[in-house]
Amino acid sequence: MAAVLLSTVLAGIILFHVSQLLFQARHAVVGLEQLRQVLETASRISAERAPSYVLMAGEPGQTGTARTNLDAARAETDRALNQAATIVEGVPFNDIMRHLVQARALVELAAAETPVQYESVQRASEALFATYDAYQAVIMRKAALLINSDPELAGPVQHALILGALHDDAGRLGSSVIAPLIANIPIPESDIAAGQRLNGRIKLQRQLLSLSPNLNNSSRLPASIPTEAETSLVKKGEPLVARFVAEGTHGGAYSLTAAAFTDRYTEALKPLGVWRRAYIDSLLADYQQKERQAWGIAWVVGTIMLCVISLIAGGVLLVHQRVLRPLLVASEAVVRLAHREPVQFPLVHNGGPELRPLFEAVELLDIKLREWDADTQRLRHQAETDELTNLLNRRAFQMLGESWLEGTWPDRETFLILLDIDHFKSINDRYGHAMGDQVLVMVAAALQAHIRSDDLAGRIGGEEFAVLIRAQDQDTALALAQRLRKGIEDILILGSDGERIPVTASFGVAANKHFTWRQLMAKADVALYAAKQAGRNCVRVAEQGNTTISA
Repeated sequence: MAAVLLSTVLAGIILFHVSQLLFQARHAVVGLEQLRQVLETASRISAERAPSYVLMAGEPGQTGTARTNLDAARAETDRALNQAATIVEGVPFNDIMRHLVQARALVELAAAETPVQYESVQRASEALFATYDAYQAVIMRKAALLINSDPELAGPVQHALILGALHDDAGRLGSSVIAPLIANIPIPESDIAAGQRLNGRIKLQRQLLSLSPNLNNSSRLPASIPTEAETSLVKKGEPLVARFVAEGTHGGAYSLTAAAFTDRYTEALKPLGVWRRAYIDSLLADYQQKERQAWGIAWVVGTIMLCVISLIAGGVLLVHQRVLRPLLVASEAVVRLAHREPVQFPLVHNGGPELRPLFEAVELLDIKLREWDADTQRLRHQAETDELTNLLNRRAFQMLGESWLEGTWPDRETFLILLDIDHFKSINDRYGHAMGDQVLVMVAAALQAHIRSDDLAGRIGGEEFAVLIRAQDQDTALALAQRLRKGIEDILILGSDGERIPVTASFGVAANKHFTWRQLMAKADVALYAAKQAGRNCVRVAEQGNTTISA
């Protein structure tokens, strides 16, 4: 009985660890399903804008249809918000509803005007935006809860949020011309500036999406979906807005009515919504597959444990030699794997062939854990590394730099070296961005060639780099800065005409005198500016106050 009891306890330990995997997969599935609903609610709030614009336009023959479409859209928004309120707690949904009610009232006031005024449409549009912005607290709350419960979801969840933000900003881009179009007036400079800012945000979001190809190209997500969405936005949506900006700027008549523009632009943005939904669905399908696999492993392990216990009941001695000892080996391996400790495979045991599936399951568990660890490491590397130069990016450089400033090092000081490539824009303009990228890569290589392994180097801006070192005195730091300057000056890179492209950089050096990270950056930046003013390709060091001296 003691042997049976002991084996049952060991089986329970193994099943506990397997159940942990199952619980994690199930929790991720439920969380992703809820995130999908939360993001769909945001889409419904955003989608209410188009029929609102058509109703405010009050075009002949459109009023009845516009009212029907808007009522249906509002009903969908209300239904989605009620569902979201049951999913996410701790968020003031009353504030969201207050914004929504106010926005709808402003839409009705503008629609009642004859003729409709630009200011009325603009106030209604901004109120609709405010409703969406207030709902962002719900999205962020749900995303944070999901990531905190399973850090492996950080990358996919952020990817989904960027897709949602891209869809909304693209919608706002069209809204930047709708008020002048409805009021039939030239587009104000403020609306043009707002559209330009939105274009910049849209470009940044597309770049962020392209930085995660392994997330963007899920095995379950057809490659045609992102391609079609990008194509529709770039070749249909953005040119349509640009066309109306040109028409509204030159003071001529608009070529489309507000309703026709809204229909055409909404159609151009539909693939973006399809992309976001398809991505969430593919991500959810992946985790549902993991859940099924966890159930399979649990079933296999549970079945094997029952068989083992039955064998032990028939012969304690045989069980001890052929079952109990192998189970101890398997249990120890699972526990070590759960704590990310190394396990030597294949596991050595004297168990019979009936235990082979168990050890295969443990080896499979080891493989899956290694794959998960590799994925996590790869995502962390992507998040901390500049893709072009393979140096630290600004965020990672700042995080590590702040931790440096908190530490104490006897007989050593911390120095920050900022450098900016001279006339980099001229290089890009004359030789092209491809050659500019090559210059950035070679500058990064020159930095790595001259610093020590425990120094930090990062790309913190377009053509701006930073190096953080610990040195005994300022002369040592300045000597390194001069070597870096000379190393960059010695870069040999030829243009398409065979002529050498001169590459130099200006340097600013600052010593840490119990500064915060922001203060230290500001000191080095002042010195860098002084180097630029001194003719470039030189080193300047920050002194007390805002003064600098030559190095």
